[in-house]
Amino acid sequence: MDIEGQRYGRVGLWRLWGHSCEFSMQPARGADPEVSFVFVDSGIISARTPGEAWRSLDAPLIVVPTVRSRRIRIRGAWSVTVAKLPLRAVEAYVPFVPNSVGVFKSTRMLDSAMHRFVAAVLQASSHASAVESSAIEQLAMEMAGAVLLDRTGPEWAQGTPHDVLRDRALGLIARECADPGLTPARIAAGVHASLRQLQAVFAESGTSIALELRRARARAAHTLLSDSRFDALSVEQVAEMSGFATSMSLRRATEAVYHQSPRAVRESRRYEPA
Repeated sequence: MDIEGQRYGRVGLWRLWGHSCEFSMQPARGADPEVSFVFVDSGIISARTPGEAWRSLDAPLIVVPTVRSRRIRIRGAWSVTVAKLPLRAVEAYVPFVPNSVGVFKSTRMLDSAMHRFVAAVLQASSHASAVESSAIEQLAMEMAGAVLLDRTGPEWAQGTPHDVLRDRALGLIARECADPGLTPARIAAGVHASLRQLQAVFAESGTSIALELRRARARAAHTLLSDSRFDALSVEQVAEMSGFATSMSLRRATEAVYHQSPRAVRESRRYEPA
């Protein structure tokens, strides 16, 4: 297998090619989770998670959240173009990123645009300057977010029963996180599962219902704090509108997710250079 490419900030852009092979994909221990956009130029790909059967991923676009170990098998001469991005950063553009693998049998305008952009960057022979690297990172993030926003929903490929249950719960959290009465128990009831069952499903991915609810509320608050139309709202009002019980809960959540206090989120936007 041959590989070329490099990282631009937090984004990795790569081209891989070769002949029939099999290899493992494993999330690095302690590393932040990522999501890979795999544009298949040629070859037939299959994947298997531990304890499950091989599954065909024969499609021009595959979106793989790298939160679980997988075996990958590719038949014939093959070539793929890959963009790997930090999952938490991409989540800022969409309500949630499904935990299951997305397999898309046809391409759309946004898919093709992202594919062409990544391919063009990889074909450039010159070394990227700091400004160019930052711009490539930002453009890749925005394109990935647009593709996910266009694709997230019923069309997303069905994964294992646990994947489907988790994604349904994440969708409910994204829709109703601003309701301060939304609790893990209510979320479990909303997806027709017991609380214990749903907690176990989230634990498989190294997270919890409460943590994902807090992250969703932090994203909702970040959206309000980043929009000048809501500058008249106090931090306490933003907390209430985002589902937090107190402004202190909001502060702890934004510092955990964005490494900024609510006030700092506003000020960093207000004083950005033109």
